[in-house]
Amino acid sequence: MPEKIERDLTTLEYVVLGLIGVEPQSGYSIITMMESGVHRWSASPGSIYPMLKRLERQGIIMGELDIVYETRPRKIYRLTPTGEALLDGWLRSPVLPASLLEERDVALLKFLFMEKRLSHEEVIAWLDTYEQAIDSYDLARRTFYDMAIQQSSIHQQLILEATMMDLNTQRTWVQIARRRLQNRPPRPASNA
Repeated sequence: MPEKIERDLTTLEYVVLGLIGVEPQSGYSIITMMESGVHRWSASPGSIYPMLKRLERQGIIMGELDIVYETRPRKIYRLTPTGEALLDGWLRSPVLPASLLEERDVALLKFLFMEKRLSHEEVIAWLDTYEQAIDSYDLARRTFYDMAIQQSSIHQQLILEATMMDLNTQRTWVQIARRRLQNRPPRPASNA
C-alpha cells in the first residue's frame, strides 16, 4: 500500500519524474544523464536511489525488474497515475517572477518535459505566463535599476546590467519559442 505523500516534492524529484515521464528510466540512466551535464543537474547515487525508493513507496512511480543481463538485473521506473498527475501539475505551474533568474534551468527542463505531456495550447499558455512574469520582474527591476544606478559602484552597475541582459535573453527565447510553436500544427498531448 502506497505511503501518504506528506510534503511537496522537491525540484529534483520533479526533474526525476520528468525524465521518467519522457521515457522509463533506471536509476543508473538517471544518474548518467545528470552526470553528463546535459540537464545541468547533478545527483549522486546516494541521493537518487533512496529518492526512487521513496517515490515508489509513495505510489508516485513503480519499478519493474528488467532482466536483460541475468547477472545484473536493473529496475526500470515508470510513472503511476499519481506520478503523472503530480508531474503534469508541476509542468502547468506558471513561472513566478521571483524565480526567473534562480530557476531558469528548471523552466527550460519543464518546457522540455511538456513536449510529451501537455497540449500545444497549454504549452503556449505557459509561455505567455512566462513572458508576463518576465515583464513583471523587468518593471520592478527597471524601477530599482533607475534609482540604484546613480548610487552604485561600477561593479554593482555591471551586475545590474547582467541581470537585465539575462532577462532580455529569456524574453527573446520565450518569443521565439511561442512563434515557432504557433507556426506548427497543434499536436495533442499524449498524457493530458
